[in-house]
Amino acid sequence: MKIMKKTILIVVAVLLFVSVFAGCKTTKPSEESNVSETSGSNLIVKDMNKRAFKVFCWDFGYGSKSILGYTGEVISNSVEEKPALLDEAKARVIAKVEEEYNCTVSGTVYGGIRADFTNTIKNMVLTGTNEYDMIFDAYSYLAPLVTENILLDLNTISTIDFENEWWDQNARKELSIFNKLFFMCGDINTYDNDGTWCMLFNKTLLENLSLNIDPYQLVKDDEWYFDKFVEICRSGITTDSDGNGVLDEFDTWAFGTETYNMYVHVLSSGNKIVTKDIHDVPEFTVQNESTYSALDKIVDFYTDYSTVMVANAPPYTGKGYPNVWEATVHKAFIEGRQLFYMCGLINVPSFRQMDDDFGILPIPKLNKGQEFYYHTVSTGNMTALCVPQSVIAADDVGIIIEALGKYSMDILSPAYYDVQLKYRDTRDEESSEMLDIIFATRTFDIGAAFNWGGTLGEYTKMDKNFVSRFDSIMSAAEAALDETLSKIAD
Repeated sequence: MKIMKKTILIVVAVLLFVSVFAGCKTTKPSEESNVSETSGSNLIVKDMNKRAFKVFCWDFGYGSKSILGYTGEVISNSVEEKPALLDEAKARVIAKVEEEYNCTVSGTVYGGIRADFTNTIKNMVLTGTNEYDMIFDAYSYLAPLVTENILLDLNTISTIDFENEWWDQNARKELSIFNKLFFMCGDINTYDNDGTWCMLFNKTLLENLSLNIDPYQLVKDDEWYFDKFVEICRSGITTDSDGNGVLDEFDTWAFGTETYNMYVHVLSSGNKIVTKDIHDVPEFTVQNESTYSALDKIVDFYTDYSTVMVANAPPYTGKGYPNVWEATVHKAFIEGRQLFYMCGLINVPSFRQMDDDFGILPIPKLNKGQEFYYHTVSTGNMTALCVPQSVIAADDVGIIIEALGKYSMDILSPAYYDVQLKYRDTRDEESSEMLDIIFATRTFDIGAAFNWGGTLGEYTKMDKNFVSRFDSIMSAAEAALDETLSKIAD
């Protein structure tokens, strides 16, 4: 490992030297006769001579009852006669870009066999065809394509300025390796927002329970932390409401969750699988007392079966449900039998027609007195933008990507807030404040995206053998990380 690290550091020094010159963009679009700068918008406008720009998206709503409203990124696969609010907003963005740049923007939202989607991207690059210019998928699926040299380093596209306000600055800093950026999030896509984790609570049930607490006020008073949350959940909320003598998915629960959320709670303290050094090289940080202390109390709570329903754990995983989440925690929340539900924001539209009122909260801080909230984005239910190596005229694609990002910030993002917050023709302003907190404190753990050595899975096991489990996998995890670093450095 030490020899490998020394080799990598030498490579890093070379890469940083080269990047100084790469950062001095030699392209001068404004000198071309068909290119101009738009005033005050940081956008380059160029006549694209009717070029067709193609988008390729994975369909996250394919086969799911709980993922409602997802129709693609930038483009839409909706067949509704009256377009939904987000689809209407996307159409306005595309129309503006097409008019200003003399181009077309279209593409495919693919729902089917997952491997076929990935193979389409690979084959396009390996055969040198240019079917698509932009790709949107979850970064856990995109990560293997990085080491196979399928994806372009976005930082090499001279016409994209990722410091612009329509790009997520935390993603820019945290998703790079060796200052190379292969996937990115911003206003151009909304499903990264949908894949952002939050805490929902049932306002009607809370009022009926007469607990005399205001979760919104707890957030405002900086009293929304894990131990306080556990205290509320253990205040006698979970009951055998169907009277069959067994606590099961048909009863009333304080908290509905899943095993992945154990990792989310750890991350809520600021602890990640990896952090990066001054050379932008990831290093494992899982084996520390802070992570172990967090897991200890999280496991205690998640194995309190008189309080917590964990969807993808026994006994529910043995009941033959096609989708155990929809049959347990999702169903209990929508039927008004669950006070708290920890999930992605993609679930929110599916609850807007439920009888009870509900609100959105940040994930509780892990520790009282902790300065910041930390929110994670799902590794498998989110989208990130990437560009294939086979792209033609990458700088032109960059110009269109920037325009789509800027106009999405102006048009699409406000519409997204309306979809999340509008409830029976009223707007939940307090949840709007909570969304602001959530999106402002998102953090991207590239260790979860690449999942070297299967480290992420070790956070999701409901036992206290985590120290020995991490010890047993770290050698393989380090080797997997080194292999990735070597391939990216080449």
